Amino acid sequence: MAETALGGGLLAGGALLGWMAGDAGAGAGLGLLSYVAWHVRNILRLAARLGSDGDTPESVGLWGELFERLHRSRREATAAQRRLAQIVQRFEESSAALPDAAVLLGEDGRIDWCNEAAQRLLGLRTPRDLGQRITNVVRHPAFARYFSGEGERAAGVEFPAPQGDDLMLHAQIVSFGQGRRLLVVRDITQVRRLEQVRRDFVANASHELRTPLTVVYGFLETLTRDSTVLPERWRRPFDLMTQQTLRMQRIIDDMLMLAQLEGDGGRGADSDVNVPNLLHLIRSEAIALSGSRRHRIEVDADPGLWLRGNESELRSAFSNLVGNAVQHTPDGSTITIRWRLQDDRPVLDVQDNGEGIAAEHLPRLSERFYRVDASRSRAKGGTGLGLAIVKHALARHEAELRIRSQIGAGSTFSCVFLPAAARPVPASEAVINAPCL
Repeated sequence: MAETALGGGLLAGGALLGWMAGDAGAGAGLGLLSYVAWHVRNILRLAARLGSDGDTPESVGLWGELFERLHRSRREATAAQRRLAQIVQRFEESSAALPDAAVLLGEDGRIDWCNEAAQRLLGLRTPRDLGQRITNVVRHPAFARYFSGEGERAAGVEFPAPQGDDLMLHAQIVSFGQGRRLLVVRDITQVRRLEQVRRDFVANASHELRTPLTVVYGFLETLTRDSTVLPERWRRPFDLMTQQTLRMQRIIDDMLMLAQLEGDGGRGADSDVNVPNLLHLIRSEAIALSGSRRHRIEVDADPGLWLRGNESELRSAFSNLVGNAVQHTPDGSTITIRWRLQDDRPVLDVQDNGEGIAAEHLPRLSERFYRVDASRSRAKGGTGLGLAIVKHALARHEAELRIRSQIGAGSTFSCVFLPAAARPVPASEAVINAPCL
């Protein structure tokens, strides 16, 4: 190698000079010292090169190869840094063009980065807010609960913009990497306005239709009640008209109920609801609805568990679930209503042993007018709005509807409430409101 030849040459040259001067050993030592000094010089040049962007030193042998590799790696690192800077620039340009806000959060919820839309929608300022916890900047209670994990991550959360300029925002958190999260926020103000227009139209149309339908039904009822008024051949058509008029009235009533549930941002008249007694009343109504179909309806309710909420809305939701079970299960089926605490959360289950529902239908069951079997549902007098009413009534109580079903094994519809909604039986009601049998 070049270093070996160089070292040997310096040693031989020093020995030769020392021999000529009369001391070969001193000459060899001088040559060895020169060789060491050359290495030290290269080490110092390498150290200086590592700390600066100057030209790469030149040398021979191993040191020359080392300096060449260092130069090549620095050149490649510079090219990679340039490419990375271009990628970052393109990312910043594209993120600035996004209409939705994007905020990168660290493990503890601190803001690492945000785009321009986040500054516009959430009022963030860079670099002032970088490093701040997102809940210290966005202080709405609904967002704070969602961020802490109380809400369903996939569903997101809605809240007004912190800027207070009548904007409604929808936020969703996506986890990625090692404990990092991406907060995506979009402006849904226009969507909510269109939904309000739709609700107003449905409510107004339903109100306008209710009066003429009432008049039509009154005359039909009068004509069909007296058997001497109508010829026999007209009785069947008038009976069908009466049935369809009643069905239209039920649809209008359900549409008005939905408009009422959607139109009010909160829920009023909160009280401690005696759910066990309410379920026994609903059971009596369901038995009357079943009539000759002779469904077996059982209630298993914890008598010591009440609920904080709006009684009329809860009754509408629970009775719709039980009524659906009666309408859509075969004659003689068993329907079980359970009310209990499960994992500290109040839960109502309406379980039947009917035909069951195919899995592809479950995500859409709570949509308006969605039917698994449209012809059979209409024949049984269903409006297609019952589960939509249930979903909205539960949403106003911060509860959720869960559906489990299996073909041939029946279905279970569950209303799951937050732990804070549970209430013990008031002392004044403990004796008076004993469960009805």
